[in-house]
Amino acid sequence: MTARLLLYLLPFGLFAILLPMGSNAQSCGPGTYQTTIGNSSVQVCLNCSAGTYGPYYGLSSCYTCPAGYYCPAGAATTYACPPGTYQPNIGGTSMQACVNCTAGTYSSYYGLSSCYICPAGYYCPTGATTINGCPPGTYQPNLGGTSIQACLNCTAGTYQPIAGSSSAQACLQCHIGTYSSYPGASICSNCPTDYYCNASGASTPTPCPAGTYQPIWGSVSIQSCLQCPNGTYNPNNGQSSCTACPSGSYCTSGANSPTPCPIGTYQPSTSSSSVQACLNCSAGTSNTMTGQSSCSVCPIGYYCDASGINSVKPCPSGTYQPVPGRTSSNACVSCRAGTYNPNIAQSVCMSCPSGYYCKTGSSSQEPCPTGTYQPITSATSAQACLKCPNGTYASNVGQSNCLTCPSGYYCSAGSSNAEPCSSGTYQPIEGSILAGACLPCPSGTYNLRTGQPSCSICPSGSYCMGNSSTFQTCPTGTYQPLKGSSTVQACLNYSLGTYNPSSGASSCSSCPAGSYCNMPGASNAQSCHSGTYQPSGGAVSVQACLNCPNGTYTTSVGMSFCYSCPNYYYIYCTSGPNIRVPCPTGTYQSFTANSSNSTCLNCPVGTYNPSTGQSICLRCPTGYYCDVAGASNAKACPIGYYCGAGSSNTQPCPSGTYQPIPDSATVNACWNCPVGNFSPSPGQSSCSGCSSGASCNENGSSSVRLCPSGTYQPFTDVLTAQSCLSCPTGSFNPSAGQINCSICPAGYYCDETGASSAQICPSGTYQPTPGSVSAQACLSCTNGTNNAYPGQLTCN
Repeated sequence: MTARLLLYLLPFGLFAILLPMGSNAQSCGPGTYQTTIGNSSVQVCLNCSAGTYGPYYGLSSCYTCPAGYYCPAGAATTYACPPGTYQPNIGGTSMQACVNCTAGTYSSYYGLSSCYICPAGYYCPTGATTINGCPPGTYQPNLGGTSIQACLNCTAGTYQPIAGSSSAQACLQCHIGTYSSYPGASICSNCPTDYYCNASGASTPTPCPAGTYQPIWGSVSIQSCLQCPNGTYNPNNGQSSCTACPSGSYCTSGANSPTPCPIGTYQPSTSSSSVQACLNCSAGTSNTMTGQSSCSVCPIGYYCDASGINSVKPCPSGTYQPVPGRTSSNACVSCRAGTYNPNIAQSVCMSCPSGYYCKTGSSSQEPCPTGTYQPITSATSAQACLKCPNGTYASNVGQSNCLTCPSGYYCSAGSSNAEPCSSGTYQPIEGSILAGACLPCPSGTYNLRTGQPSCSICPSGSYCMGNSSTFQTCPTGTYQPLKGSSTVQACLNYSLGTYNPSSGASSCSSCPAGSYCNMPGASNAQSCHSGTYQPSGGAVSVQACLNCPNGTYTTSVGMSFCYSCPNYYYIYCTSGPNIRVPCPTGTYQSFTANSSNSTCLNCPVGTYNPSTGQSICLRCPTGYYCDVAGASNAKACPIGYYCGAGSSNTQPCPSGTYQPIPDSATVNACWNCPVGNFSPSPGQSSCSGCSSGASCNENGSSSVRLCPSGTYQPFTDVLTAQSCLSCPTGSFNPSAGQINCSICPAGYYCDETGASSAQICPSGTYQPTPGSVSAQACLSCTNGTNNAYPGQLTCN
């Protein structure tokens, strides 16, 4: 049969199929494939799997989807990933295989397997399909810019007119006459009026100085700043025009402020250019301040006597001036008699007040002297001052009336002061005029002070004879209960059982408890002796003082009671003694009113008392022990032991520990034996070093650890178990705790380190030398000799 050849042009070459002539073969369609021959149905055509594609008819396999594309199942063609994405792998199966370009990259085409890096001068956000140029006024010097924040501003004083610049050199300096005051400028601004920009790269314009102005844009030097013309001024920098000079001042060329016209001048017009424009004030007017546009009329109380005067002149004190605009000192008029003026520059004078008189031209009022008065205003001379009449006085100058002489005093005519009646006298009425009006105090009264309107009643405990300036106290030992007594015979003696320690008493004091008063008129109470007491007042003899009973005592004289003997004391009290005897050391006593030492108890074990007379015992302190009753001192805890608070005996440190310091308080003071040491018994003050043939490999060892068989240890104080040394080859050790190893005997060999036994040479061999280290040392018997037993030194 004749065959026919089918040719297919594929992406990677030509594909040929040989078919028999006359056959009616059907090709599988695009997107499918068929791997076997001889099939009779189109149902055997298989869809290309996801990640592959079939672009032709009659394929026996599908092509792998290239990078930058994706191929769903049954794809007849590849699908390109869109701009802004990429697909780096072959075999992409869906749109999800297309990945957004990362920030700093972009893809502007379909079907890319990688994204392009963003060039300098641009930025590319995530998924960018194109590059974004940095705006004018900025630049971006790096590859891979991710956002507009990567664009850097040109500095103030520069500009950058185009987008997408990649270098700081693209930022151009502003030309003279222009400036840029903020970073990131795309153009420079013309220098404004009132300013100039005289250098390239200006970030701020320079203001024209005060006293100048500048009316045009784009000025390039200070020479463009023009001086303000005469009659104008400019107070601030950077102005485009000047201000007209105000009235009251003048302005020369280039002025930065008006110059005020001086005091005594005025200037009514604006725009004046020199001091000659300031006009003098005329006589009768004035200006007390600079910079005035008019003059003021000279005020009342003043006169202005010359043209251009720079201050008004006040009329002096004692004068007045009631009319404005006066030009001479003659306008100042003297105050008339009966008036005065204490101040300058007054327009009226004041009336002289009552109590005073004022002459013509007075600058102050004259007071009437003491002892006189003046009841009317506007008096003109001293003759107006009148003497105070009898029974009155004036103690101050300038009085308009006199004061009535008070009771207790007398006043003659013209008195400047009231005269007091002497002590011991009194005067009961006002307005008295003679000393004879002062009356002596009657018997039973007195006056301590002068100038009194009445006398005081003599107090109880005292007496007052007639004309008395003070009272006399009743002597000690007497009393007087009534007021107003006039003789010493009114003072009465005290009775038994009472006393008075001071003079001037109005009553008797009962003799206090703890004392007795056995004399009439006694000035002091007698104290009961030590060891006695007297519980109630008013005792009249020493027999009232009682002895303290047993179990009580007194410490001083004059006691009204006895003290109970305190706890921690015992006392012998046979007939009122005042002796306390303390309980001895090592004892205590907690009751009161004790009368013998049998009440003092021994301190129990665990306590002690180092002092006498104590009511409690002290607990034995930490680091000490108290092992007997009645201890007066605590015993220090010995080394190797510890003692807690209140200990009655010592506690030994446990085995494996030691304690080298006395007075230890707790088991924490017991230290573990260090590695290489041990203590086998409790209560040790030190540890023992580990013996040879053993090791102590833990803190707090209470026993040694023997080195095992196969090892030895020749030293003491060994720290670790590894210090047990393995027996070297050629030796062995069958027992534990050895300080050396045995040499391997003849007939044996020891071929391992750490051997606990020797290896015997087998029968038929011999070994004549000790210390053999291998089986090769066992020699075979030579011809004609033999050994029936192992471990032989020679052959037979």
